[in-house]
Amino acid sequence: MFRMRPNPARWVACVAILLLAGCFSAGAAADDFSGVYNAEGKTASGSSYKGAVQIENLGSLYAVLWKLKDNEAYKGIAIPMDNVLGAAYGPPNTNFGLVVYRIKGGTLEGIWADSGNLKSELGRESLEGPVGLSGEYKITLGQNRDGVTNYGGKVLIKPNGQTYLLVWLVPKPSTIGVGIRMDDLLVVAYGPDPKHMPGVVAYRKNGPGLEGEWSIGTQPKVGTETLLRP
Repeated sequence: MFRMRPNPARWVACVAILLLAGCFSAGAAADDFSGVYNAEGKTASGSSYKGAVQIENLGSLYAVLWKLKDNEAYKGIAIPMDNVLGAAYGPPNTNFGLVVYRIKGGTLEGIWADSGNLKSELGRESLEGPVGLSGEYKITLGQNRDGVTNYGGKVLIKPNGQTYLLVWLVPKPSTIGVGIRMDDLLVVAYGPDPKHMPGVVAYRKNGPGLEGEWSIGTQPKVGTETLLRP
């Protein structure tokens, strides 16, 4: 997880190819999150917004693009697990990572990726620590995306209202993240700079659409977002 290799040019080229090829299709398979959605949401402070979201399957990852009606735009990556799609996002030309953990008592079993590399296999990370998502957790398995090299260390998890703050203490560099729990999953967006943290979204399938919660930085409250196919 600590081996992020930023490559904004690769991201821009990949998304451009997808858009030109018309790969963002509204006619997604029933077991796929891909498609074009109308978005309606509320911020943590209660302000409403609308926009559009495009989700495209890239293999082990999804690419996500948000465009709001005030012309704000964000890029993201997402990982599916069960009926949940966990995503991390940021402004254009920023780099960040995403990990989705399955919670089994004091054991967290996760898969992760970073936005600087859309093609490699997912990394893996397992944590052992206190029940309740609070305290110090040992990294019992840390596998990089090359599938060969490994890492160790520990992760600190602290509840923060409706969200969680995480700090990875690994050889270098240390990393900070913000997480949202949905059912037995913990979705975390992370980055190296605590002053410019990415945002996190956890979507759950709800009929033909998705119901999501999101947050960014150290906010203790979550916003909500509903995605519906046109």
